[in-house]
Amino acid sequence: MANIKINLSKIQYNAKVLQTILDAKHIQFTPVIKSIAGDLQIVQKLIELGITHFADSRLENIRQLTNFDCSFTILRSTQLSQLDNMIKDTQISIQTELNTIIELNRIAQHLNIKHQVILMVDWKDGREGVLTYDVVKYIETILNLSHIQLVGVSFNFMCFKSSSPIEDDVFMINKFVSAIEREIGYRMKIVSGGNSSMLPLTMYNDLGKINELRIGETLFRGVDTTTDKPVSHLYQDAIVLEAEILEIKPRMNSHTKQSYLQAIVDIGYIDTDTTHISPIANDIQIIGASSDHLMIDLNNQDHYQIGNKIQFQLSYEALSRSMYNKNLEKVYVTDTKVETMIHSFNEPFCSTYHINSNI
Repeated sequence: MANIKINLSKIQYNAKVLQTILDAKHIQFTPVIKSIAGDLQIVQKLIELGITHFADSRLENIRQLTNFDCSFTILRSTQLSQLDNMIKDTQISIQTELNTIIELNRIAQHLNIKHQVILMVDWKDGREGVLTYDVVKYIETILNLSHIQLVGVSFNFMCFKSSSPIEDDVFMINKFVSAIEREIGYRMKIVSGGNSSMLPLTMYNDLGKINELRIGETLFRGVDTTTDKPVSHLYQDAIVLEAEILEIKPRMNSHTKQSYLQAIVDIGYIDTDTTHISPIANDIQIIGASSDHLMIDLNNQDHYQIGNKIQFQLSYEALSRSMYNKNLEKVYVTDTKVETMIHSFNEPFCSTYHINSNI
């Protein structure tokens, strides 16, 4: 049966590396757990590292973690009908609409809860956010609300548009935040500078006022999201898709008339995004998929047998689809060698961030 194989030790190791790098830069590391569907066992391993604050875009993920000793930021705008639940289950929300924030204040006042808000500024991604020329107006209104506490501003990259952050973005964000603080006489506690795409700049630049990054994809996939290249010192196979060979038959390519050996495995596009997975074994390739099956060219290798398992690396899209699929079994494993590395972690070992294009 196909399954998602989750190596908890490798995830924890990736988190330890990122935590150490960002701590050295005095930047808060906030794991984003939406792509793993708020998985309880993964979150527990992150908490063991002393991580106490997480971010997610879905209330249902956060609600299953309410017994954990941690707090949450919700990333996605919440439906008006769910605002009361959001206030009860999260400490911070990222907001973009003034009317929603005013309604949040009304509900928070009724519940006698102070709710913290971060304003998302539409910088250059174009997906969401307050327009830069409206930010002062928003903040002046928020500061007069009785049960809303403005704790900061946030920025986003590469969620909608493919433009990655550059050094000019860091400079201009700092200039923008400084100007806002001077105009309103209010210092931002949190300046959230973006997601995993900001990590390469973080390694070689002083981010100034930026003091938090929301990291999900690099944590769980071990890649630089600006290039999709592996990051050295991080594991790229912490979460993989594992499928079983159900059939092996000789087939004929209808175009080239060449014969090949085809395997069928028990995964299809109902289960995951089959266009965004790739076999870890580099001597085989995916031919295509149907709803329940994936067809693989075995490159005429006859050592593969019925019942053998084939593992696949997952893109962010495939990872998310797979983790939310209730029909895919999750298999959790640990690795004693990786655990030993975590326990004897040497900070200089991961003080640099490299892209390894040879992996």
